[in-house]
This record gives sequence, C-alpha cells and structure tokens, in this order.
Amino acid sequence: MLAALVATAGCGDGGSDEERSPEPVETTSAETTTPEESETTEDDGETNGEIFLGSDSEEPSASAIELPRTKVGEPAQGVVEIKAPDDGTPEPLRDEQGTIDGEDVEIVQSCAGEVPPCTVVFAFTPTVAGPYTGELTVTLADGTTVTAAIHGEAVEGDPTDTETPDTESPDTETPDTETPGPTTSEPVTPEPVTTEPPTPPEDEPPAPQTT
Repeated sequence: MLAALVATAGCGDGGSDEERSPEPVETTSAETTTPEESETTEDDGETNGEIFLGSDSEEPSASAIELPRTKVGEPAQGVVEIKAPDDGTPEPLRDEQGTIDGEDVEIVQSCAGEVPPCTVVFAFTPTVAGPYTGELTVTLADGTTVTAAIHGEAVEGDPTDTETPDTESPDTETPDTETPGPTTSEPVTPEPVTTEPPTPPEDEPPAPQTT
C-alpha cells in the first residue's frame, strides 16, 4: 500500500514538470557598424587646401587655399593638410607663417616640430568687404619652404546670400500681322465694240444697150 502511494506521488510530480513552460529567453543582437559609417565618423572635417612637401622624384606643390565667405568682422578659418611623400622619411616642420593683405593670420593649430602628415589651422578676420588674397608658407627643418596662395571674400550682409542675376525674359516684339480685308474687285466694263456695217458694193454703171 505504501509503495503504491509513493508511485502515485512520483507520477504526480512528473506531470507537474511537464506542464511547466520554459521561461522566454531574451536575445540581444549586437549592433554592427558598417565601414561606411566608421569612415564618416572618423573623417568629418573638410580641408580648404593641401601642401605637398615633395620627394626625391616629385617637386613640392600646393593647391590654393579657398576660405569660406564670411561677414566683415567674423573670422574665416582655413584648414590645410600637410602631405608627406610616400617614399623616404619627411623632414619635420619648423614653423608656419601666413599673411593676408599685409596682416598676419592667427595660427590656431600648428604643425611645428611634427613630422607630416599633419594639419595646420589658421584664422583671419576681415575688416573690409570685398575679396582678399594672401599666402601661407611652411618651413621644414632643412630650410625648405613651400608656399600656398590664399583666397577669400568678406561681405557686409549674410554671407550665404548670393546675388542672382535677373533672369527676365527679353521682350519679344510680336510683329503686327494685319489681317487683309476683303478685296473688292470692281467689275471690268467691257469696252464697246463698234462694228462698221459692210460697205455696199459700188453700183456698176449699167451696160450700154444695143439696138
């Protein structure tokens, strides 16, 4: 009798285990970053110009530094990438100097003492409206210098406003087309034809009578 009760109890426990539903397991998927997203995150800045220091096979060169348009009294910032040659060990930079319209620019980020590639950042505050020009010169430890031209413009109003020329369509003169009125043709009066009556034959003298 005791064995039967134990067996019955064991069956009851087994049934309760089968009825229990497993707890749901939460799965979290790790976020993956695509290479395009990582490149965008790493390189968000834009450069305004480049200076190539040259190599044994290539001469030094520089592109023009185009500063963004700003209002008078607001600083314009230039970001210049200093590029090193692919072959050989580049010389470190000694200093950078820039002038615009005879005034020194402010070096915000310097590459002095660094081995390129590196980035030079400078700022210039225009005091008058209009275009301006200047130069940025970098000097290497061995005395080599490379110069890049600087171009910019200052305006009085909003620098984002650009004047658009009036695109009015030229007045096109429509030639006057006169509608011809109805043509009235006068009836042609035929000239009277005069017909002369035939000339009667002349009376011949009567022949003489013979007796």
